[in-house]
Amino acid sequence: MEVEIMYKIGIFDSGVGGLTVLKEIQKIVPLSHIIYYGDNGNAPYGDKTEAEIKELCLKIGEFLYENEVDVIVIACNTATAASIKTMKNKFPIPVIGVIEPGIRAALEVTQNKNIGVILTPASARMEAYKNVFDVIAPKTHTLTEKGCKLICPMIENGWEDRYGNYLTDEIIKLYIEQISPEIDTLILGCTHYPIVEENIAKYFKKNIVNPANETANELLKNLSLIKPKDLNNTHPKVEYIVSGDSKRFIDSAEKFLGEKIDNIYELDLHKKYKELFHDAV
Repeated sequence: MEVEIMYKIGIFDSGVGGLTVLKEIQKIVPLSHIIYYGDNGNAPYGDKTEAEIKELCLKIGEFLYENEVDVIVIACNTATAASIKTMKNKFPIPVIGVIEPGIRAALEVTQNKNIGVILTPASARMEAYKNVFDVIAPKTHTLTEKGCKLICPMIENGWEDRYGNYLTDEIIKLYIEQISPEIDTLILGCTHYPIVEENIAKYFKKNIVNPANETANELLKNLSLIKPKDLNNTHPKVEYIVSGDSKRFIDSAEKFLGEKIDNIYELDLHKKYKELFHDAV
């Protein structure tokens, strides 16, 4: 069936983590053309400085804007913390991050008003969640951040496939055990973390918040204010673009999404990109 009207959405992350957001967006806005940029050639963002992350994000934002997307979704907590204010000022289209939606979801489910968030070291250094929390949360609530250096690289490099659940569980257990027992709600403050949410739930038995769904809802609100594109004879699709190893990205993405990926590109932002066919990588 041909789709006559759709939105064009740009999504980016440091690698495969943003697929957790993409998956939720596809449920809510199925009639969409999506450009997904996974900057795995520069991953992990969690080990970089705020200035370095901001520079990477602005280059990706410029690329997505030049490709005429209606909205940009920063599907990465670290990138959101480092660049969302700058990107909102630079681009005349909506720019949506994942931090505020996650906090609002946690405020709705916490019962004892003690909220925790696990996130990358860079996000923790920037107090990514605390800065937003202090603005929008009631003064009666508290939020504690815990930087986790190993979880994101583990997922991005496929360690959980290579070494099995034992190593994954041990790494996650290491961090969860450092979280105060008073915390009743835990925000997954990196979009990679929902990929191992089942492992996290083994050690944190209370409320777990995945900001991806709330981010998709925030996107829907913004799209309602935008005139959709009239793209006759066009089917909804996702174009995947990565800055690094496309095969490693495909392996992780197909496992998580449960579908074959055969339209992926490798892109150096200073050069033209070329299509890589699935059977050739």
